[in-house]
Amino acid sequence: MILEPAPPCFDIPRSIDRSAFGQPLRELSDADGRELVIADGSGELHVRLRDEQAAQRPAVLLPIDSMAELRLDVALHFVRQLGGRGRSLLPAALRLTAFQKRRLIQLLHAFDVHDLGGGPRDVAAKVLASDHAQRRAVEWKDSHARRKANRLIHDSIALVERGYLKLLRGL
Repeated sequence: MILEPAPPCFDIPRSIDRSAFGQPLRELSDADGRELVIADGSGELHVRLRDEQAAQRPAVLLPIDSMAELRLDVALHFVRQLGGRGRSLLPAALRLTAFQKRRLIQLLHAFDVHDLGGGPRDVAAKVLASDHAQRRAVEWKDSHARRKANRLIHDSIALVERGYLKLLRGL
């Protein structure tokens, strides 16, 4: 989320009280300004302050693109947090369940094995910890571990090749 100084015609009642968020996890400065990484129980929020006036007279910069609705939701949660009404920085669409986290980790691990030249047997052995990978070819051909390993490889490639954008959109 990017904060810019509000135009002078807006009456901004107060500056951002950084103590409402506690200490940032990270604070980075570069030629484009400062970025704060703020965390709560639901995840991290990256707030980019283009200059110091952005903290004194905050206005959210909202690009109108395919992610506009999600950015608007994040900005709304941020405003609620500033007013002491919200407890969650991440919108529901971005919160992952424990199952989704495990599945994504498994997919990324499968992609790494496949990317290093591994095949379905390697994915079954290393990612699924299946002993079916050690079976003879006839038994391996009909194995559920082989089918699952092939699915993991297919899904992991799709995830890495821009499928991750669905996650960011909350789909």
